[in-house]
Amino acid sequence: MKKTILSALLPIFMATSAAFGTAMISYNDQGAGGGTATSGSYASTSSFSFDVNLTFTSPPTQVRGYSLWLEVPTALAPFISITSEQYFTFTNATSATPHAFNDTAGTDSGFMSETGDLGAITNLANNEIAVNPGAYHVNTLTLSLTGAPAGTYTLQSTVLSPRTSEASEQTTFTDFPFAQTQYVITVVPEPATLSLLALSGLGSVGLTMLRARRKG
Repeated sequence: MKKTILSALLPIFMATSAAFGTAMISYNDQGAGGGTATSGSYASTSSFSFDVNLTFTSPPTQVRGYSLWLEVPTALAPFISITSEQYFTFTNATSATPHAFNDTAGTDSGFMSETGDLGAITNLANNEIAVNPGAYHVNTLTLSLTGAPAGTYTLQSTVLSPRTSEASEQTTFTDFPFAQTQYVITVVPEPATLSLLALSGLGSVGLTMLRARRKG
């Protein structure tokens, strides 16, 4: 399922941008996950993709690249991974896929982070240059679920050292941390599982009725 991450959570970003500078990563799935722009529902073995956009105003005057790490709740971590990355604007990737969520460095309490920086910098070999203030599509990520338990989970960017998600200014090499961005994942049971649960419920009702008749 294709999802697009663009400019979501803008009220939150605007409220916190003063503390984090003027660069931000933002999300928008355009309702492709069946929810709002910042949430989606998936079966426990689904794969889904979304775009990542970088928006900034001066300062920084120019951005040469960015760093991005994502974290998920510990309960979801063993069942989700980043299986594909496609880069735009900045194409010199910092690390390669796949990425498992198996580390706690720089994470919030109760979360696990993937260990590879999902960011990138300009590729001088391809004649890329730093970009001026504006909004840029920088990445498309694909994530895969493998038997994830049903429930609602928050996937979010990291904001703590040593994994601070941030943009890098070209001339001064100053880093501009991003405010934390979130995407809510709801894992729903597979149709086959729902059928089994329904049959189990009917069986339980039938057994209760049979016992009641025998007692009667």
